[in-house]
Amino acid sequence: MTMREKVAWISVLTTLVVFGWYFWSVWVDFAARTLDGDALFWRFLWCLGIAFVIMLPAALIAARLGGQEFDPPADEMEVRIQAISNRYGLALLEVLLVVIVLASKWITDIARADFTIDPVGATAVMLINLILLVSAFAALMREIIVIIQYRQYA
Repeated sequence: MTMREKVAWISVLTTLVVFGWYFWSVWVDFAARTLDGDALFWRFLWCLGIAFVIMLPAALIAARLGGQEFDPPADEMEVRIQAISNRYGLALLEVLLVVIVLASKWITDIARADFTIDPVGATAVMLINLILLVSAFAALMREIIVIIQYRQYA
């Protein structure tokens, strides 16, 4: 297994666990109608830090145990795999961002109906977290495409 594939596996697993928990907690707050932008901001920063603390040492340990370079120069196949995954991941991100823009009226209506104390703040919190969700989802799909591509060539 190449180092880039190991990093993709580490990224997928960490993203699913750490950010899966974050977005689940956002959903729980939304369902309870208790969105707190400040609390979510700090929760997100904690999750980002935890993901960094997990992924970097895990990649270093994987390189060390595998006797590989941490960041070896990419060969032709790896460049092609990265190009394919970037193309699909960025296309997915673009489409999902357009969907969020198109759904913004619906999101605003939800905020007005369910968060009457501060509908503007709730709208902002919901839109920001939707953007974070689609960004994380597109990045996750990109890494899954990397893994699939490597497995096809293995």
